[in-house]
Amino acid sequence: MHTESRICVSIGNVPYDTIPGILEKVDMAEIRIDLAGLDENQVRRVFSSHGNLIATCREGAYNDGDRARLLEAAVISGAAWVDIEADADPRWREIMTGIVRKNRCRLIISMHYYTHTPPPAELRKVAAEMYGMDADVVKIAAQVNHPSEAASLMGLYSEYKNLVAIGMGPLGVITRIVIPFLGAPFTFASFGDNPLTAAGQVDYGEMSALIDKISSYG
Repeated sequence: MHTESRICVSIGNVPYDTIPGILEKVDMAEIRIDLAGLDENQVRRVFSSHGNLIATCREGAYNDGDRARLLEAAVISGAAWVDIEADADPRWREIMTGIVRKNRCRLIISMHYYTHTPPPAELRKVAAEMYGMDADVVKIAAQVNHPSEAASLMGLYSEYKNLVAIGMGPLGVITRIVIPFLGAPFTFASFGDNPLTAAGQVDYGEMSALIDKISSYG
């Protein structure tokens, strides 16, 4: 296993000027356009500088028109992936999917549960619906309040491929370390002292060392 290519560093809540220095050190990163507060020119510069970036712009910081404009700028500038929420407005999601496909980018359809992890049957139902949205990768992130919920998320890997099912919070940390060995195309990590973009993220260096150590037993 090539460790670095399986770890995606999520970048947000940092000044624009710090982003290039992080990208020089990692093989894959998610750029949280909404958290970094990037404008269109900054988006173009960031996404033209690295060949394996996920463009993400969650609802809240920008309206849907601005989100579409910024994500399209990322795609045109070389984004490898775009993350679109499964529960976004269906028409907006359809428009964004068309932009992604036109530019031969890959589509991540994501769902987030910030307070809990749904029961296993609901997780499977939601995952199946998300694959029906033309996803290349389905991402489910859920707050883990009990170890059994982490097990439920990891259990999805026995049924689905091209899946990133990951736990948030302290009890979800184990999922972030284990899922590359369960078939996830990548896992998410933080970088250095930069603010986390999700609860429970592990530092990139620590994650690399842990995955390397586990791999050495294989």
